[in-house]
Amino acid sequence: MIKKVDVKMPYLISSGKGFYFVEYRAFNPKTDKLERFRIYKGFKRCRSFAEVNAHAQKIIAEYKQKLQSGWRPWDDNIYIYDDEIEFRTITNSFGLEKIDNSHLRKHLSDYLRIKKADVNKKSYQTYQSKTRLFCLWLENNGYRQIKIHQISNEIVVRFFQHLIENRKLDKVSVAFYKQVIGGMFRYFKSKKLISEIPLHDLPRAYKKSDEGARPITDRDMKIYLKYVAQHDRQLFLASVMQTLLLIRPNKELRLLKIQDIDVQGGRVYITDPNAKTIARVLTMPDALSEIIRHYEFQKFAPDDFIFARGGIPGKTEVGINYFNRKFSECKTVLNFPKTYKFYSLKHTGAGKLLESGATLAELMSHLGHTRFESTIRYVRRHFGEKSEKILNFKPDFLEGLKL
Repeated sequence: MIKKVDVKMPYLISSGKGFYFVEYRAFNPKTDKLERFRIYKGFKRCRSFAEVNAHAQKIIAEYKQKLQSGWRPWDDNIYIYDDEIEFRTITNSFGLEKIDNSHLRKHLSDYLRIKKADVNKKSYQTYQSKTRLFCLWLENNGYRQIKIHQISNEIVVRFFQHLIENRKLDKVSVAFYKQVIGGMFRYFKSKKLISEIPLHDLPRAYKKSDEGARPITDRDMKIYLKYVAQHDRQLFLASVMQTLLLIRPNKELRLLKIQDIDVQGGRVYITDPNAKTIARVLTMPDALSEIIRHYEFQKFAPDDFIFARGGIPGKTEVGINYFNRKFSECKTVLNFPKTYKFYSLKHTGAGKLLESGATLAELMSHLGHTRFESTIRYVRRHFGEKSEKILNFKPDFLEGLKL
């Protein structure tokens, strides 16, 4: 009979994506498996690999001693872990949480740690908040000790009914929940925790009134640009850059630095920390190059933010709601419709690029989309599908009609 390995002593692991953890394995006679355990705590505070290694060695020494003395990480199937889905205030107050190691929280915490390494902070918070709500809903509805493989489609349907009927979420928001919860279950399936994904025949939400940003008409664009050129040169530059580069205002535009603009080479660099999807190099239209030359960027430091407090490039970028607030003020003065928002400038530019003869592939690249289907949906939502036959449609009975 082959003797089973009882333990594999702890060792440091690098994920290859910038985060570290200590891993060890212990044979569990209840499951007849050599189970893997990971320790993440404290590594995020390390500033160099030397600090990472020093922190890891302390953990390794502690757990090696415990394992050699006969300690095992379960006590009546209880597992200790740092709960990624618990609120930070609770985690900080009470530290580590004890819970059944097959419970949703344990595996969901593992999933969220992986997402934290793969996506930016804002996206991670979205994954965390939506999966957290699902977990808390389960616990508040009698499923506190449910195992992952016991989460049926019927239970998931009830959760989505809760989103629609109690939380009054619209079609778009519910679809986003489906995307996030679906990603969570796909992870569980990849880990062989479930055999099928219980997301089918979900209830449909009603669509609320469309309050999304719409493209701005040519007439209103001329009025707006003339106004901001006279009253706010910084907002004028931000508006033109968003329109011609089709970049997202929140980070891609707001966090641009002098060094990201190459006027002579006709390039704009969207760096990885600021990009919503992928880092990319954009072609700068000649019209934008001509405008930027008037701002004399060469007088400022390369690491200055273009849109800084004080109205000129500097070390402190404008706030996250700055452009939205300034645009709203202009909209009030100019008596523009509510459907115009600062983000409308991006849609306006995309429409003009299409009208100029750009292909969908060129539009996809300029928008920074990673999937062609996203570009198709974007065009349909904001511009519809133009048809020469429909444009020229004029039945005979309209000829000679006088009004």
